[in-house]
Amino acid sequence: MAISCSACGKAIESSTRFCTSCGAPVSERAQSKGNRHDKRERVLGKQQSGGRNRTTLIATGLVVAVIGGWVVLNLPSSGNPVLKALPVVATPAQYSRAGQQMAAIQVRIENGKVNVPLDEVKEKKFVKFTYGNAGSGLPMLAYVSGEGKIVTAVSVCEPCNSNAFHIKGDKIICNSCGSTWELNTLEAVSGSCGKYPPDVVPNTIVGKDIQIDEQIVARWQRRV
Repeated sequence: MAISCSACGKAIESSTRFCTSCGAPVSERAQSKGNRHDKRERVLGKQQSGGRNRTTLIATGLVVAVIGGWVVLNLPSSGNPVLKALPVVATPAQYSRAGQQMAAIQVRIENGKVNVPLDEVKEKKFVKFTYGNAGSGLPMLAYVSGEGKIVTAVSVCEPCNSNAFHIKGDKIICNSCGSTWELNTLEAVSGSCGKYPPDVVPNTIVGKDIQIDEQIVARWQRRV
């Protein structure tokens, strides 16, 4: 800090013991005052710097939190979206550990809809039916899940080409290759065909029927 010489009035540094202009000694009081001012400036500078650093850290933290929240909210949801959207319409099913095979039922095609009898599915819990000709039509299935949803799907284990399944407890299992999926989510548990569970198709409940859009079934294509 610059101070004024008491003798000639010229500006000199507080740390100087003698005036550089007139050579007069600088009083200890002036030096002390200048030193105190210098120290105060250093302390204030550190405080301001620390305040700026804290502000920067807080702002950075808020930005990271906002970005992290956005990423979490926009992560793709897991599970089959069609299956998750199905409503609960029945008493949640409980299946034997001994295993339950598919019961064959008849369906009817009317007004562009595949009509599956709701009461029969609720009673038998796990059924199979064919869209089209018995010999060359598309095999399909329906079951009551452990959540009380009516799940309708194409009854084909595509890699091994089996069209028969059974349910044990809370698992659905291919009769041919033994690949196993969770009953409620159709997420793979084990087996070489785990990536290809029965392909779920959407349905709606209309009166006493489970209705499936015929066009969805007619246009179905294998995934592998």
